[in-house]
Amino acid sequence: MKLKVVSIFAMGIMLFTMVISACMPPQATAEELAAMEKARKDSVRKANSRYCMKHLSFATEYFKNKAYTDAIYNYKKLFDYECVDEQMAVNVYVYMGNSYRELEFLDTAIIYYDEGLAVIPDNKYLWENKLFTLKMMDDEDAVLQAKVDMYAQFPEDSVLGEEIAEDYIKFSMYREAIQIAEHLLESNPDNKNLRNIIREAIEAQGGDVRGFVEQEYKNNPSNISNAQDYVRLLRDAGENDLAIKVLEGILKVSPGMTNIMKDLVEAYRELGQTKTVISWLKKLNTANPEDVRIYYDMTQAYIDDGQLKSAMIWADKAIDMDPDNGQTYANRATVFEATAAGCTGSVPDFDDKLVYMMAYEDYLTAKSKGYFKATNKIDFLKEARIPQSGDWFFNRDDYVKSGKAKPKKDCYNWLNRKVTAPKD
Repeated sequence: MKLKVVSIFAMGIMLFTMVISACMPPQATAEELAAMEKARKDSVRKANSRYCMKHLSFATEYFKNKAYTDAIYNYKKLFDYECVDEQMAVNVYVYMGNSYRELEFLDTAIIYYDEGLAVIPDNKYLWENKLFTLKMMDDEDAVLQAKVDMYAQFPEDSVLGEEIAEDYIKFSMYREAIQIAEHLLESNPDNKNLRNIIREAIEAQGGDVRGFVEQEYKNNPSNISNAQDYVRLLRDAGENDLAIKVLEGILKVSPGMTNIMKDLVEAYRELGQTKTVISWLKKLNTANPEDVRIYYDMTQAYIDDGQLKSAMIWADKAIDMDPDNGQTYANRATVFEATAAGCTGSVPDFDDKLVYMMAYEDYLTAKSKGYFKATNKIDFLKEARIPQSGDWFFNRDDYVKSGKAKPKKDCYNWLNRKVTAPKD
């Protein structure tokens, strides 16, 4: 009997609960609650529209006049009246944050920037002001994080992405630097700085830099920048033969690239292949006949090849091209020096000293025209190579005619120049 009473009591409780539940309204979903809240705010905002416009106008005017405390007061009124919707947020959060920043309340400024970004995350001006303020706070970690967050919002901003990659290097975050740089290279494969970032990150981690550069070249051998990076690495390693193959491969794709021809000249020069150097310099001269530096290189190449007459021809051409340039005379002086050095025995005789004098005179002219690098050469030749007073005393009768002296050795017979003898 007792058990039966308990069962009847339990059933009564269940029936009562069912009746109460049936009378309660159903629970609203999150979407429905949000819509209700938006409708409420829209209603309040509409009712307060006169106050909203008044305080926004006041706040804007106070901000323009740098009355930042009054601006903040009126901006806060906008929140009190629930005026700030997504449209008005553009004109509120950034300027409210900027007002606090001007008053040097930087932490509070950041709070309002962040509140604004929660409402209008695609407002770049708001992001930029947040970054500027964080930099004022000298908080490098927070600056980097803000950049990363901003880049997530604006992934098309490659300049910002590259800046983040550079920051990752600065913070020794090498894996992250490689990851973002590789991503950016997909849309900008010719960006040299991005490849340098990856290379630096690999090197910092003790990775295979050469392997990276070589693979970059092999993946896209027609990419000039990749090829040049690979060439520099090869030349640093002394592998000029392979570097030459890569450079010549570039010229097959882009035959008119004078900078690649110059690299080839340097590579062949290091291999001691002077005749090939001369051949490439002639091509460079044809491509750019007004570049006087090519004439200097040609002069040196002929000196290295032992063709001193040809070296002199190119040195004279350089002077004819740019007679006011002191370096052109210093360039010719090197030919006279090489000529004298080639004829001099263990000790220079008077003939040799006359030719060194020709070099000395050209170096003096070079210096007088502003090429001060000739100074050391002038001092050296004056000290140990050019004729001294005793030399002139003993050789004047044999060499000087009409105040001029000319060397007599056969190895100098191609020189047309004479030296003015000092007066007795």
